[in-house]
Amino acid sequence: MKLLLKVHSERTARRRRTPEPNVTPSRDSSRINSHNANGNGNVNRGRDKSPSKRVTRNTILLITLILLVLATALVVLYVELNRSRTELPRKKKIYFGNNYDHDTFPNLGNGHLVIDRKQWGAAKTSRDLTIPLKSPIPYVLITHIGVQSLPCENVYKCSIKMRTIQDSAVAEKHLPDIQSNFYVSDEGNIYVGRGWDWANTYANQTLAVTFMGDYGRFRPSAKQLEGVQFLLAHAVANGNLEVDYKLVAQNQTKSSKSPGAYVFEEIRNWPHFYGCNMDGAPACGIELGMKPESWDSKQ
Repeated sequence: MKLLLKVHSERTARRRRTPEPNVTPSRDSSRINSHNANGNGNVNRGRDKSPSKRVTRNTILLITLILLVLATALVVLYVELNRSRTELPRKKKIYFGNNYDHDTFPNLGNGHLVIDRKQWGAAKTSRDLTIPLKSPIPYVLITHIGVQSLPCENVYKCSIKMRTIQDSAVAEKHLPDIQSNFYVSDEGNIYVGRGWDWANTYANQTLAVTFMGDYGRFRPSAKQLEGVQFLLAHAVANGNLEVDYKLVAQNQTKSSKSPGAYVFEEIRNWPHFYGCNMDGAPACGIELGMKPESWDSKQ
């Protein structure tokens, strides 16, 4: 009996010492769980919100950049519209005299060199030219050398040809100087004859331009034709030629084969070509009081 009571009392004491499991969660555990839950929620919320924030930031940057570009464009446009524009002088001279560097040639553009009298070796003539060439000139007279003359191809050969023409004009034809105002080589270079200041051998207030060769036998080169056109454009720009000048071939003014059939075929398609003495048209220069003898050599 005592033994049974002793066992019972020991069991009872053991139960009291061993706490029973508490099903209800404690405050601390609930706080921890709540904290963890909130933390996870915040993290998830942060993850959910970060892409949208990134998109918004990029959009703002893009809009700002566009606005800066537009503002810059408007400033540039304003400056350009309000910039004071300096007017070019209307009668600005274009020179090809002795205003170029030593040992170089002036040019009319696109490689068309201008060879002056000193450079091609013109001889000093015994007689001076006496008839000035008045500007603006109303007529351009196109001629060629003819007489089986070969087109010259470089400055050396053309300079020799120019000296030969001058010698022939002075010694054989008893003229004071070379006949024409300008000569154009096969490579499109311009050789100064009597130039802008003195009347050509016809002394009729025309600008005489001569193709260097026989163009009843040879075709003029593209560079040669262009050289003549550049020279005439230069003359108009400087006021040496009238804006509505008339261009004629020598064979329109008198019985002559000059400037050769091949040159004539080309120049008759140029805009300033004047068909005088052709198909019943009036004589060349008649409107200026010229007569047939006005087109013969005088000086």
